[in-house]
Amino acid sequence: MPPRTAIAFVTTFVFLTAAAAQQPCCSSSGLPGCSDTTCASVVCQVDPACCSVAWDQRCADEASVLCPACRDIQPCQVPTADRQELQPCGASLDDACPDPMHPADPLSIGEIVAGQVWSDDASRDVDWFDVVLAAPGSLSVECWSAGPVGAAIVEATCPPTVYAESSDGCPGRCSACLPAGTYRIAVRSLLFEPIPCGDPRGHYAIRAQVAPCTPDHPLEDRCEFAQPIGEGAVGFDSRGASSDPAWLPSTCDEGAGLAFTHDVWFSFTANATGVFRIGTCETGDFDARIAIYERCGGLPMACSDDACTGGAAEVEVGLTCGMQVLIRLGGWGHGATGMLQVEGVDTTPCVCEADLDGSGSVDGGDIALILLSFGDAGGPADLDRDLEVGPGDIAIALLSTGPCG
Repeated sequence: MPPRTAIAFVTTFVFLTAAAAQQPCCSSSGLPGCSDTTCASVVCQVDPACCSVAWDQRCADEASVLCPACRDIQPCQVPTADRQELQPCGASLDDACPDPMHPADPLSIGEIVAGQVWSDDASRDVDWFDVVLAAPGSLSVECWSAGPVGAAIVEATCPPTVYAESSDGCPGRCSACLPAGTYRIAVRSLLFEPIPCGDPRGHYAIRAQVAPCTPDHPLEDRCEFAQPIGEGAVGFDSRGASSDPAWLPSTCDEGAGLAFTHDVWFSFTANATGVFRIGTCETGDFDARIAIYERCGGLPMACSDDACTGGAAEVEVGLTCGMQVLIRLGGWGHGATGMLQVEGVDTTPCVCEADLDGSGSVDGGDIALILLSFGDAGGPADLDRDLEVGPGDIAIALLSTGPCG
């Protein structure tokens, strides 16, 4: 199914089959479109898959908000809020991204905040809220509204990266498993239509909550949050992972297409120079795909589809000491559990005496090991060979900071 979108609006032409023309808009069906062409057109501006793939339950939920005929059947009850948003309606302080002079409204976990968005034929109001995660967790946002109002979880930078978005429902919900840090919630009208201040369709309430990450929402679901791993085997569970929209380039086509679904990400820093083998050949019959990248958003430096029995994937890639690569592991159509194996097959150890933890680079971990050995008579941390671990050894480590050569 093509990725859904609510931030970017796409004009969708609605083509209804005779069977789809009999399907109600307020409930799900297995056909694209629904009987009310006006409702279908509005919903498919927000969610093109409703008219190109199937009018599923999410499309019916969107219709319950966007289409008056469905909205009248079950009106949304917006809960009582703990407080009102800080930005008054009509005061657009910077709807593309928060103005540094007018920062986002702080939103506490569990707090219900009420507000109002407005829109016209050419512009939309966007209300911004900041949420702080003290530890990694699954951040979820609920948004109640009687009109076409949705929320999104985005990066707290400008322009922001979208982590998750809701566009419908009472409440509409979105969630993402994220590392500790500050994140931003964007609330906005979903359509460019006249919704003036005071219009009940623009009223909303939102609430943010945090729960532990689960296999259904793995932390390593995005490239930016790749899980660091070393040589050896590591378990993976991609059954609940989302699908990165970037397919493989044509050079990776081994006869089974280029789709790459339910992918999880890992990062590996080479602890030697030479060839490393990365794969899932011990996993069994999971039809895996693997691609190796130097950075998020780049082109793969290596890729594999059916390298082993049962559709498992395996690549060999040349790396130098301290070089970090990103491993994208997914499948075709579904996720699975299994083991990802990383091993050196033709490598030369790093020449780096200050790399005490064998990571392939000299960093804070090595300095920490020197501090733990401070005052010892010799040993691996005695880099200057004066028979005592002291300030001179820390100085050598600091001068050697960076990848080993």
